[in-house]
Amino acid sequence: MAESSSPLFHLLTRIRNSIAYYPTLICAGYVALAGLVLVFESLPVASALKALLPTGLTDADNVREILGTLITSIISLVVFSFSMVMVVLNGAAARLSPRVLPGLISDTRNRIILGVNLGSVLFFLTQIILVDKSDPQSTPTLGVLLSLATAVLCLTLFVEFIRSVSQSIRVDWVMNQLFEGACSELKKRKQLLEGCAPPPDDSHWWCLRMRSDGYLQDVDEHRLCKLLVGRDLVARVQVEPGFFLVEGHPLIRFSAPLSDEEADEAHECFGFSNDEYASSNAAYGMRQLSEIAVKAISPAINDPGTAIRGINLIGVLLARHMGGPAYSPGCFDGMRPRLYYRELSTAALLFATVGPVRIYGASDPQVMIAVFQCLKNALHHPGDAAQLAAYGETLRALREAIDEQITNAWDRAALNILIEQINELGMAGLGHLEPLAGAATPAGG
Repeated sequence: MAESSSPLFHLLTRIRNSIAYYPTLICAGYVALAGLVLVFESLPVASALKALLPTGLTDADNVREILGTLITSIISLVVFSFSMVMVVLNGAAARLSPRVLPGLISDTRNRIILGVNLGSVLFFLTQIILVDKSDPQSTPTLGVLLSLATAVLCLTLFVEFIRSVSQSIRVDWVMNQLFEGACSELKKRKQLLEGCAPPPDDSHWWCLRMRSDGYLQDVDEHRLCKLLVGRDLVARVQVEPGFFLVEGHPLIRFSAPLSDEEADEAHECFGFSNDEYASSNAAYGMRQLSEIAVKAISPAINDPGTAIRGINLIGVLLARHMGGPAYSPGCFDGMRPRLYYRELSTAALLFATVGPVRIYGASDPQVMIAVFQCLKNALHHPGDAAQLAAYGETLRALREAIDEQITNAWDRAALNILIEQINELGMAGLGHLEPLAGAATPAGG
Protein backbone atom coordinates (compact mmCIF):
# COMPACT_ATOMS: atom_id res chain seq x y z
CA MET A 1 0.00 0.00 0.00
CA ALA A 2 1.32 3.43 -0.89
CA GLU A 3 2.45 5.54 2.01
CA SER A 4 0.36 8.63 2.64
CA SER A 5 2.16 11.97 2.78
CA SER A 6 2.45 13.79 6.07
CA PRO A 7 0.34 16.77 4.97
CA LEU A 8 -2.41 14.27 4.30
CA PHE A 9 -1.78 12.64 7.70
CA HIS A 10 -2.14 15.95 9.54
CA LEU A 11 -5.20 16.86 7.46
CA LEU A 12 -6.85 13.54 8.35
CA THR A 13 -5.99 14.09 12.03
CA ARG A 14 -7.80 17.44 12.00
CA ILE A 15 -10.75 15.97 10.08
CA ARG A 16 -11.16 13.11 12.57
CA ASN A 17 -11.48 15.64 15.39
CA SER A 18 -13.96 17.75 13.42
CA ILE A 19 -17.66 17.75 14.29
CA ALA A 20 -18.43 16.90 10.64
CA TYR A 21 -16.28 13.74 10.43
CA TYR A 22 -18.73 11.06 11.56
CA PRO A 23 -21.82 12.80 10.08
CA THR A 24 -20.12 12.82 6.67
CA LEU A 25 -19.22 9.12 6.86
CA ILE A 26 -22.69 8.14 8.05
CA CYS A 27 -24.40 10.22 5.35
CA ALA A 28 -22.25 8.49 2.73
CA GLY A 29 -23.39 5.14 4.16
CA TYR A 30 -27.04 6.13 3.92
CA VAL A 31 -26.59 7.22 0.29
CA ALA A 32 -24.99 3.85 -0.47
CA LEU A 33 -27.93 2.14 1.27
CA ALA A 34 -30.34 4.11 -0.93
CA GLY A 35 -28.50 2.80 -3.99
CA LEU A 36 -28.84 -0.77 -2.75
CA VAL A 37 -32.56 -0.23 -2.16
CA LEU A 38 -32.91 1.01 -5.73
CA VAL A 39 -31.23 -2.17 -6.99
CA PHE A 40 -33.47 -4.30 -4.78
CA GLU A 41 -36.65 -2.66 -6.17
CA SER A 42 -35.74 -3.93 -9.64
CA LEU A 43 -35.75 -7.56 -8.45
CA PRO A 44 -38.84 -9.83 -8.56
CA VAL A 45 -38.68 -10.37 -4.80
CA ALA A 46 -39.64 -6.70 -4.33
CA SER A 47 -43.04 -7.32 -5.94
CA ALA A 48 -43.61 -10.34 -3.69
CA LEU A 49 -42.75 -8.24 -0.62
CA LYS A 50 -45.16 -5.52 -1.73
CA ALA A 51 -48.03 -8.01 -1.79
CA LEU A 52 -47.44 -8.80 1.89
CA LEU A 53 -47.60 -5.19 3.09
CA PRO A 54 -50.72 -3.19 4.07
CA THR A 55 -52.11 -1.01 1.30
CA GLY A 56 -51.20 2.09 3.29
CA LEU A 57 -47.53 1.33 2.70
CA THR A 58 -47.90 0.58 -0.99
CA ASP A 59 -50.16 3.42 -2.10
CA ALA A 60 -48.09 6.16 -3.75
CA ASP A 61 -50.00 9.05 -2.13
CA ASN A 62 -49.70 7.56 1.34
CA VAL A 63 -46.01 6.80 0.85
CA ARG A 64 -45.26 10.38 -0.27
CA GLU A 65 -47.13 11.75 2.72
CA ILE A 66 -45.32 9.42 5.12
CA LEU A 67 -41.90 10.27 3.71
CA GLY A 68 -42.71 14.00 3.63
CA THR A 69 -43.74 13.89 7.29
CA LEU A 70 -40.57 12.03 8.23
CA ILE A 71 -38.38 14.51 6.35
CA THR A 72 -39.99 17.48 8.08
CA SER A 73 -39.81 15.86 11.51
CA ILE A 74 -36.19 14.72 11.29
CA ILE A 75 -35.04 18.08 9.91
CA SER A 76 -36.65 19.68 12.96
CA LEU A 77 -34.74 17.27 15.19
CA VAL A 78 -31.50 18.09 13.37
CA VAL A 79 -32.01 21.83 13.78
CA PHE A 80 -32.82 21.39 17.46
CA SER A 81 -29.81 19.13 17.95
CA PHE A 82 -27.38 21.58 16.38
CA SER A 83 -28.91 24.39 18.43
CA MET A 84 -28.38 22.37 21.61
CA VAL A 85 -24.76 21.73 20.65
CA MET A 86 -24.15 25.45 20.17
CA VAL A 87 -25.77 26.22 23.53
CA VAL A 88 -23.52 23.66 25.24
CA LEU A 89 -20.38 25.03 23.57
CA ASN A 90 -21.25 28.62 24.46
CA GLY A 91 -22.00 27.63 28.06
CA ALA A 92 -18.78 25.65 28.36
CA ALA A 93 -16.70 28.54 27.01
CA ALA A 94 -18.36 31.01 29.39
CA ARG A 95 -18.42 28.89 32.58
CA LEU A 96 -15.45 26.54 32.13
CA SER A 97 -12.67 27.31 29.66
CA PRO A 98 -12.43 27.76 25.88
CA ARG A 99 -9.75 25.05 25.90
CA VAL A 100 -12.35 22.35 26.68
CA LEU A 101 -14.30 23.05 23.47
CA PRO A 102 -12.23 20.78 21.18
CA GLY A 103 -12.91 17.85 23.49
CA LEU A 104 -16.66 18.55 23.54
CA ILE A 105 -16.82 19.03 19.77
CA SER A 106 -15.02 15.73 19.18
CA ASP A 107 -17.45 13.76 21.38
CA THR A 108 -18.02 10.66 19.24
CA ARG A 109 -21.45 9.89 20.63
CA ASN A 110 -22.98 13.25 19.70
CA ARG A 111 -21.38 13.26 16.25
CA ILE A 112 -22.79 9.81 15.48
CA ILE A 113 -26.29 10.88 16.53
CA LEU A 114 -26.10 13.96 14.34
CA GLY A 115 -24.82 11.82 11.48
CA VAL A 116 -27.70 9.36 11.77
CA ASN A 117 -30.22 12.22 11.68
CA LEU A 118 -28.65 13.85 8.63
CA GLY A 119 -28.20 10.52 6.86
CA SER A 120 -31.84 9.64 7.51
CA VAL A 121 -32.99 12.88 5.85
CA LEU A 122 -30.88 12.09 2.79
CA PHE A 123 -32.29 8.57 2.68
CA PHE A 124 -35.88 9.82 2.90
CA LEU A 125 -35.24 12.30 0.07
CA THR A 126 -33.86 9.60 -2.21
CA GLN A 127 -36.89 7.43 -1.53
CA ILE A 128 -39.49 10.13 -2.10
CA ILE A 129 -37.91 10.92 -5.44
CA LEU A 130 -38.60 7.35 -6.58
CA VAL A 131 -42.35 7.57 -5.90
CA ASP A 132 -44.40 8.15 -9.09
CA LYS A 133 -48.18 8.54 -8.66
CA SER A 134 -48.82 7.42 -12.24
CA ASP A 135 -46.86 4.23 -11.67
CA PRO A 136 -47.93 2.34 -8.50
CA GLN A 137 -45.12 -0.16 -9.04
CA SER A 138 -42.56 2.60 -8.49
CA THR A 139 -43.26 2.70 -4.75
CA PRO A 140 -40.01 1.67 -2.98
CA THR A 141 -41.30 -1.13 -0.76
CA LEU A 142 -38.09 -1.88 1.10
CA GLY A 143 -37.27 1.83 1.20
CA VAL A 144 -40.52 2.64 3.02
CA LEU A 145 -39.91 -0.08 5.60
CA LEU A 146 -36.33 1.08 6.17
CA SER A 147 -37.51 4.69 6.42
CA LEU A 148 -39.94 3.80 9.20
CA ALA A 149 -37.27 1.81 11.02
CA THR A 150 -34.79 4.67 10.63
CA ALA A 151 -37.34 7.15 11.99
CA VAL A 152 -37.77 5.01 15.12
CA LEU A 153 -33.97 4.86 15.46
CA CYS A 154 -33.74 8.67 15.16
CA LEU A 155 -36.33 9.15 17.90
CA THR A 156 -34.47 6.73 20.17
CA LEU A 157 -31.15 8.45 19.52
CA PHE A 158 -32.75 11.84 20.11
CA VAL A 159 -33.59 10.80 23.66
CA GLU A 160 -29.99 9.66 24.12
CA PHE A 161 -28.81 12.95 22.61
CA ILE A 162 -30.81 14.98 25.14
CA ARG A 163 -29.31 12.91 27.96
CA SER A 164 -25.82 13.33 26.54
CA VAL A 165 -26.14 17.09 26.09
CA SER A 166 -27.57 17.49 29.58
CA GLN A 167 -24.58 15.56 30.91
CA SER A 168 -22.09 17.63 28.90
CA ILE A 169 -23.29 20.82 30.58
CA ARG A 170 -22.32 19.49 34.02
CA VAL A 171 -18.93 20.74 35.12
CA ASP A 172 -18.25 17.52 37.07
CA TRP A 173 -18.64 15.46 33.89
CA VAL A 174 -16.27 17.72 31.94
CA MET A 175 -13.66 17.55 34.70
CA ASN A 176 -13.99 13.77 34.91
CA GLN A 177 -13.44 13.51 31.14
CA LEU A 178 -10.31 15.65 31.41
CA PHE A 179 -9.08 13.63 34.39
CA GLU A 180 -9.67 10.25 32.73
CA GLY A 181 -8.01 11.40 29.51
CA ALA A 182 -4.94 12.64 31.39
CA CYS A 183 -4.80 9.45 33.49
CA SER A 184 -4.93 7.34 30.34
CA GLU A 185 -2.06 9.29 28.80
CA LEU A 186 0.04 9.02 31.97
CA LYS A 187 -0.56 5.27 32.13
CA LYS A 188 0.42 4.85 28.49
CA ARG A 189 3.56 6.93 29.01
CA LYS A 190 4.52 4.88 32.09
CA GLN A 191 4.24 1.66 30.08
CA LEU A 192 6.46 3.08 27.33
CA LEU A 193 9.08 4.13 29.88
CA GLU A 194 9.39 0.65 31.41
CA GLY A 195 12.83 -0.67 30.52
CA CYS A 196 13.51 2.33 28.26
CA ALA A 197 17.01 3.79 28.22
CA PRO A 198 17.27 7.54 28.91
CA PRO A 199 17.98 9.79 25.93
CA PRO A 200 21.67 10.33 25.08
CA ASP A 201 23.32 13.73 25.23
CA ASP A 202 22.12 15.65 22.19
CA SER A 203 23.98 18.92 22.74
CA HIS A 204 26.24 18.32 19.73
CA TRP A 205 23.68 16.72 17.41
CA TRP A 206 22.55 18.19 14.10
CA CYS A 207 19.55 20.49 14.61
CA LEU A 208 16.54 20.94 12.35
CA ARG A 209 14.95 24.35 12.89
CA MET A 210 11.36 25.48 12.58
CA ARG A 211 10.36 26.84 9.17
CA SER A 212 7.01 28.40 10.10
CA ASP A 213 5.03 29.46 13.19
CA GLY A 214 2.56 27.46 15.27
CA TYR A 215 1.85 25.25 18.29
CA LEU A 216 3.42 21.81 18.09
CA GLN A 217 0.55 19.31 18.19
CA ASP A 218 1.33 15.91 16.68
CA VAL A 219 4.01 13.91 14.89
CA ASP A 220 3.66 11.42 12.06
CA GLU A 221 5.72 8.77 13.87
CA HIS A 222 5.22 6.15 11.13
CA ARG A 223 6.95 8.24 8.49
CA LEU A 224 9.57 9.70 10.82
CA CYS A 225 10.43 6.22 12.12
CA LYS A 226 11.15 5.02 8.58
CA LEU A 227 13.64 7.85 8.18
CA LEU A 228 15.29 7.15 11.53
CA VAL A 229 15.56 3.39 10.99
CA GLY A 230 16.73 3.79 7.41
CA ARG A 231 19.59 6.08 8.46
CA ASP A 232 20.17 4.34 11.85
CA LEU A 233 19.52 7.63 13.67
CA VAL A 234 18.25 8.72 17.07
CA ALA A 235 16.37 12.01 17.42
CA ARG A 236 15.06 14.20 20.19
CA VAL A 237 12.28 16.78 19.88
CA GLN A 238 13.48 20.04 21.39
CA VAL A 239 10.16 21.38 22.67
CA GLU A 240 7.23 19.89 24.58
CA PRO A 241 3.77 19.42 22.98
CA GLY A 242 1.76 22.63 22.87
CA PHE A 243 4.88 24.84 22.70
CA PHE A 244 4.55 27.82 20.36
CA LEU A 245 7.41 27.86 17.89
CA VAL A 246 8.56 30.69 15.63
CA GLU A 247 10.62 30.42 12.49
CA GLY A 248 14.20 29.49 13.29
CA HIS A 249 13.49 27.90 16.70
CA PRO A 250 15.17 24.50 17.25
CA LEU A 251 12.60 21.80 16.48
CA ILE A 252 14.40 18.43 16.59
CA ARG A 253 17.97 17.17 16.83
CA PHE A 254 19.34 14.15 14.97
CA SER A 255 22.39 12.07 15.85
CA ALA A 256 23.75 12.66 12.31
CA PRO A 257 23.20 15.40 9.71
CA LEU A 258 20.35 15.09 7.19
CA SER A 259 20.37 15.93 3.51
CA ASP A 260 18.11 18.72 2.26
CA GLU A 261 15.54 16.19 1.04
CA GLU A 262 15.59 14.30 4.35
CA ALA A 263 15.28 17.57 6.29
CA ASP A 264 12.22 18.51 4.22
CA GLU A 265 10.67 15.11 4.87
CA ALA A 266 11.40 15.31 8.62
CA HIS A 267 9.86 18.77 8.88
CA GLU A 268 6.68 17.55 7.17
CA CYS A 269 6.26 14.93 9.89
CA PHE A 270 5.30 17.63 12.42
CA GLY A 271 1.77 18.97 12.68
CA PHE A 272 0.70 22.22 14.28
CA SER A 273 -2.65 23.16 15.79
CA ASN A 274 -4.30 25.37 18.42
CA ASP A 275 -6.41 22.58 19.96
CA GLU A 276 -5.54 20.69 23.14
CA TYR A 277 -6.82 17.19 23.97
CA ALA A 278 -6.24 15.78 27.44
CA SER A 279 -5.89 12.28 25.98
CA SER A 280 -2.92 13.36 23.83
CA ASN A 281 -0.89 14.90 26.66
CA ALA A 282 -1.51 14.85 30.41
CA ALA A 283 -0.26 18.43 30.78
CA TYR A 284 -3.16 19.58 28.59
CA GLY A 285 -5.70 18.01 30.92
CA MET A 286 -4.00 19.41 34.02
CA ARG A 287 -3.88 22.93 32.56
CA GLN A 288 -7.54 22.76 31.58
CA LEU A 289 -8.49 21.59 35.08
CA SER A 290 -6.50 24.51 36.47
CA GLU A 291 -8.31 26.94 34.15
CA ILE A 292 -11.69 25.59 35.25
CA ALA A 293 -10.65 26.01 38.89
CA VAL A 294 -9.55 29.60 38.29
CA LYS A 295 -12.78 30.35 36.44
CA ALA A 296 -14.79 28.93 39.35
CA ILE A 297 -12.91 31.17 41.81
CA SER A 298 -13.78 34.31 39.83
CA PRO A 299 -16.51 36.59 41.23
CA ALA A 300 -18.60 36.00 38.09
CA ILE A 301 -18.88 32.26 38.81
CA ASN A 302 -18.18 32.16 42.58
CA ASP A 303 -18.09 28.37 42.86
CA PRO A 304 -15.22 27.44 45.21
CA GLY A 305 -16.53 23.86 45.46
CA THR A 306 -15.78 23.30 41.77
CA ALA A 307 -12.37 24.88 42.21
CA ILE A 308 -11.55 22.56 45.12
CA ARG A 309 -12.64 19.51 43.13
CA GLY A 310 -10.46 20.57 40.21
CA ILE A 311 -7.49 21.06 42.55
CA ASN A 312 -8.04 17.60 44.06
CA LEU A 313 -8.01 16.02 40.60
CA ILE A 314 -4.83 17.92 39.76
CA GLY A 315 -3.32 16.50 42.96
CA VAL A 316 -4.02 12.94 41.83
CA LEU A 317 -2.43 13.62 38.45
CA LEU A 318 0.60 15.25 40.07
CA ALA A 319 1.02 12.20 42.29
CA ARG A 320 0.98 9.90 39.25
CA HIS A 321 3.42 12.22 37.50
CA MET A 322 5.94 12.07 40.38
CA GLY A 323 9.08 10.07 39.69
CA GLY A 324 8.66 10.24 35.94
CA PRO A 325 11.41 11.72 33.75
CA ALA A 326 10.89 14.81 31.60
CA TYR A 327 10.81 12.83 28.36
CA SER A 328 8.74 10.22 26.54
CA PRO A 329 10.03 7.62 24.06
CA GLY A 330 8.62 6.89 20.63
CA CYS A 331 9.41 5.35 17.24
CA PHE A 332 10.42 1.97 18.70
CA ASP A 333 12.74 -0.19 16.60
CA GLY A 334 12.16 -3.47 18.37
CA MET A 335 12.73 -2.53 22.02
CA ARG A 336 14.90 0.46 21.20
CA PRO A 337 13.34 3.92 21.06
CA ARG A 338 14.67 6.09 18.26
CA LEU A 339 12.70 9.23 19.11
CA TYR A 340 12.44 11.10 22.40
CA TYR A 341 9.82 13.73 23.17
CA ARG A 342 10.46 16.49 25.66
CA GLU A 343 7.89 16.80 28.45
CA LEU A 344 7.22 19.66 30.84
CA SER A 345 9.52 19.61 33.83
CA THR A 346 7.92 19.34 37.26
CA ALA A 347 8.75 22.99 37.96
CA ALA A 348 7.08 24.14 34.72
CA LEU A 349 4.09 21.88 35.29
CA LEU A 350 3.55 23.20 38.82
CA PHE A 351 3.91 26.77 37.60
CA ALA A 352 1.33 26.17 34.85
CA THR A 353 -1.23 24.39 37.04
CA VAL A 354 -0.79 25.60 40.62
CA GLY A 355 0.50 29.07 39.73
CA PRO A 356 -2.79 30.49 38.38
CA VAL A 357 -4.73 29.13 41.37
CA ARG A 358 -2.19 30.72 43.71
CA ILE A 359 -2.54 34.10 42.00
CA TYR A 360 -6.33 34.23 41.80
CA GLY A 361 -7.29 32.21 44.88
CA ALA A 362 -4.72 33.30 47.45
CA SER A 363 -7.35 35.21 49.44
CA ASP A 364 -9.62 32.14 49.84
CA PRO A 365 -8.44 29.95 52.76
CA GLN A 366 -10.47 26.93 51.65
CA VAL A 367 -8.91 27.00 48.19
CA MET A 368 -5.43 27.42 49.63
CA ILE A 369 -5.98 24.55 52.04
CA ALA A 370 -7.00 22.41 49.03
CA VAL A 371 -3.82 23.42 47.17
CA PHE A 372 -1.61 22.57 50.17
CA GLN A 373 -3.40 19.23 50.54
CA CYS A 374 -3.00 18.59 46.82
CA LEU A 375 0.76 19.10 46.95
CA LYS A 376 1.12 17.17 50.21
CA ASN A 377 -0.67 14.17 48.68
CA ALA A 378 1.63 14.25 45.66
CA LEU A 379 4.69 14.31 47.92
CA HIS A 380 3.71 10.93 49.37
CA HIS A 381 4.92 9.45 46.07
CA PRO A 382 8.70 9.18 45.55
CA GLY A 383 10.35 11.83 43.40
CA ASP A 384 13.89 12.87 42.49
CA ALA A 385 15.79 15.85 43.89
CA ALA A 386 14.77 18.22 41.09
CA GLN A 387 11.10 17.40 41.60
CA LEU A 388 11.31 17.89 45.37
CA ALA A 389 13.07 21.21 44.85
CA ALA A 390 10.28 22.31 42.48
CA TYR A 391 7.64 21.38 45.05
CA GLY A 392 9.59 23.25 47.72
CA GLU A 393 9.67 26.42 45.62
CA THR A 394 5.96 26.12 44.87
CA LEU A 395 5.10 25.67 48.55
CA ARG A 396 7.18 28.70 49.54
CA ALA A 397 5.47 30.79 46.85
CA LEU A 398 2.08 29.67 48.19
CA ARG A 399 3.06 30.51 51.74
CA GLU A 400 4.23 33.97 50.67
CA ALA A 401 0.98 34.67 48.81
CA ILE A 402 -1.09 33.45 51.77
CA ASP A 403 0.93 35.58 54.19
CA GLU A 404 0.05 38.66 52.14
CA GLN A 405 -3.60 37.87 51.38
CA ILE A 406 -5.00 36.04 54.40
CA THR A 407 -4.91 38.01 57.66
CA ASN A 408 -7.55 36.24 59.74
CA ALA A 409 -5.86 34.44 62.68
CA TRP A 410 -8.22 31.46 62.56
CA ASP A 411 -7.61 30.89 58.83
CA ARG A 412 -3.87 31.16 59.32
CA ALA A 413 -4.04 28.58 62.13
CA ALA A 414 -5.82 26.11 59.82
CA LEU A 415 -3.16 26.64 57.16
CA ASN A 416 -0.39 26.21 59.73
CA ILE A 417 -1.67 22.72 60.46
CA LEU A 418 -0.99 21.71 56.85
CA ILE A 419 2.37 23.46 56.86
CA GLU A 420 3.35 21.40 59.91
CA GLN A 421 2.17 18.20 58.24
CA ILE A 422 4.33 18.97 55.20
CA ASN A 423 7.35 19.71 57.40
CA GLU A 424 6.78 16.38 59.18
CA LEU A 425 7.39 14.56 55.90
CA GLY A 426 11.07 15.29 56.51
CA MET A 427 12.11 15.42 52.85
CA ALA A 428 15.61 16.90 52.56
CA GLY A 429 15.16 18.41 49.13
CA LEU A 430 11.87 20.03 50.06
CA GLY A 431 13.15 22.55 52.58
CA HIS A 432 11.48 23.81 55.73
CA LEU A 433 8.32 25.96 55.62
CA GLU A 434 8.03 28.62 58.27
CA PRO A 435 4.59 28.69 59.97
CA LEU A 436 2.42 31.73 59.45
CA ALA A 437 2.79 34.32 62.20
CA GLY A 438 -0.21 35.72 64.04
CA ALA A 439 -2.24 32.50 63.91
CA ALA A 440 -4.90 31.85 66.52
CA THR A 441 -4.06 29.44 69.31
CA PRO A 442 -6.23 26.25 69.09
CA ALA A 443 -8.76 25.83 71.89
CA GLY A 444 -7.16 24.07 74.83
CA GLY A 445 -3.68 24.59 73.37
